Amino acid sequence: MSGGTGLLGGTFDPIHNGHLAVAQAVRYQLGLDRVLVIPASRPPHKLHIPLAPFALRAEMIRTALSAEPSLLLSLIEQETNGPSFSIDTLERLASGLDLLSCHFIIGADAFADFPSWKRFRDILSLTNIVVVNRNDAIDQPQRVIEQHFPGMGQDATGVWRGPSPGVIRSVAMPQVDISSTALRTLIAQGLDVSALVPAGVAAIIAREQLYRGGI
Repeated sequence: MSGGTGLLGGTFDPIHNGHLAVAQAVRYQLGLDRVLVIPASRPPHKLHIPLAPFALRAEMIRTALSAEPSLLLSLIEQETNGPSFSIDTLERLASGLDLLSCHFIIGADAFADFPSWKRFRDILSLTNIVVVNRNDAIDQPQRVIEQHFPGMGQDATGVWRGPSPGVIRSVAMPQVDISSTALRTLIAQGLDVSALVPAGVAAIIAREQLYRGGI
């Protein structure tokens, strides 16, 4: 496989080195031209959790990607009103992208909850899905696929194919023990996180005094 675009969505509150590692691992293993990093306006599962303003999260992402020419910031959710559902974002992206040449990137833990997502089966009708696993859990998506995507089966390369145009594949990478939640906790405790985020992101966090209140 070569070419195509990865789609990596998330809250990115804040973006950290683990996010960049995932984006680059998928890009490299699938031979993608680029990965779009798409900050969510308001994730539906975080409606009651305080978030840094969208503009600041976007600024941190732009700064983090400045040395990564193959990773690009998408502001498609900037004007979103209400919860940010992935299917709605994909339908907006479809006006400017061939989504069947794209690869929607999702972590294995999030994929375990995939059937609870809005119109989750329609996502596979629009684009391909890449599940990012730890090296020791490469078969983890199988249970979700077998239970919720009847008619899909693995081909000789391990790609899951079925009646929908999109396919599901797994990408393995070492476990990255960084999370935005843990970062916010460390910052609230006054601890140094400069080794866990790009330097420009650390500078913005310090400038804006982000997460000092524990969000």
